[in-house]
Amino acid sequence: MTKHFEDLSEGETFNSDSHTVTKQEIISFAKQFDPQPFHVDEAAAEDSMFGGLVASGLHTLSIATRLSIDACLSNIANMGGSGMDELRWYTPVRPGDTLSVRVEVLEKTPSNSHSDRGYVDLMRRAYTDDDEEVMSVISHNLVRRRGSEEDD
Repeated sequence: MTKHFEDLSEGETFNSDSHTVTKQEIISFAKQFDPQPFHVDEAAAEDSMFGGLVASGLHTLSIATRLSIDACLSNIANMGGSGMDELRWYTPVRPGDTLSVRVEVLEKTPSNSHSDRGYVDLMRRAYTDDDEEVMSVISHNLVRRRGSEEDD
């Protein structure tokens, strides 16, 4: 059952499945989108401040987004997003790390100008399998209200 704006509660949480990050995935993503030496070259990464290969923060955000969609956004009447705030990377993601995401409904605000939607702020936190937080971000989503035209 799809949850609408009215069905969501502030403080409600959603937990994702997990995803194990591979060395090849880190290198492949970085070669295309963030080709810095500590993301694409193992030898250079050894000499970096990270002491080894690490995932791009953008890669971590992308994984967290996918896990968030699977755990939460695909189960609500999400109409899209209007932005993200307070993106933080706390610790690097390395090959072999297994990530999961916890999504919390922070705040809900009905739209004053569009009766078919409300605004929902979601805190997304990504963790390793030993519960170390690696990333957080607040996303601002538009969620369809029950009874709007497209639901009829």
